[in-house]
Amino acid sequence: MGSMIFWLVFALILTLIIFKSFKIVSQGSVRLVERLGKYNRTLRPGINFIIPFLDTIKVPNITTYDKDPANPEASKTRLRYIVSSAGDIPTVEIIMDPPAIDAISKDNALVYPDAIAYFRIVDPVKAAYEVENLGLAVYKLLETTLRQEIGTLTADEVIVGRELIGSSIKAALEEASAAWGTSITRVELEEIRFDEDVTKALSDQRAAELQGRALVAKNEREREATIIEAEGEKQKVILQAEAEFEQERLQAEADFLRASRALEGQAKGTEALALALSKNPNAVVALEALKAQIEVATAIGKSNNTLIIPEETAGLFGAINSIKQVLNFDLDNSKKDS
Repeated sequence: MGSMIFWLVFALILTLIIFKSFKIVSQGSVRLVERLGKYNRTLRPGINFIIPFLDTIKVPNITTYDKDPANPEASKTRLRYIVSSAGDIPTVEIIMDPPAIDAISKDNALVYPDAIAYFRIVDPVKAAYEVENLGLAVYKLLETTLRQEIGTLTADEVIVGRELIGSSIKAALEEASAAWGTSITRVELEEIRFDEDVTKALSDQRAAELQGRALVAKNEREREATIIEAEGEKQKVILQAEAEFEQERLQAEADFLRASRALEGQAKGTEALALALSKNPNAVVALEALKAQIEVATAIGKSNNTLIIPEETAGLFGAINSIKQVLNFDLDNSKKDS
């Protein structure tokens, strides 16, 4: 009976030892094993074995701040431990939404930035042994760096420089938290609030800026309209001047063509007369006599009380007959030549 009890107790102890030697680690987590109070190794996701009573699992204090995802605006920021009671240290990205932080800007404005940080534990050993509470250290570092960064900017620069502030804080946190085995992935400013007086002053300033921009835009549009109208008048004057110039040019060309044709006709007549006289030189005398008779007749016609009758009218008729003979002679010669 006693031996049965012994083997029963032995079986229970052996079962307990085997049960304690098996450790199943979830994906996205690791566990730290200490042997006799000293770090021994890191357990990765899956089935792992330890030596019971000699090996223990380290459960470090690592916290973060977050809000109720169902109602983040109405809920208060709460402190949460991210390491389970079994010692699972998360290696996934951790969100820290800390309580409201107050800071003073360069122009002495009280600012309430609502920051949110994302970090990841890349070296669980350093995160557990190099800092007492990693989450609290990250929060304090975020708070201090945020106040320092805002202290170098004015209220206007804080409003328009959210991304710049986030990038600067991220760089400062990365440098400081590297010794804790932590990587700061992102830092963002969700909201920036000011005191009521500062908020009102900034609102009035913004309204004045918008009114000024609207006035500038209106003046710019009026100036452009004036320029366009002036350009239109300028083009109108230019087109009118060009039209007048074109009309004058066409008129000058028409006058030139008419004069050229008249001169051409005179030249052809002179050429024909010269050709006729070259064939019959005696016609020159008759032509000059005819011109003289015409001038006499013109003088007589202009006289009001004088009547001149030539003594011999045969000379006028004789000159006419002579010209007629010359012209008939030229026509006959032209027919013979043709």
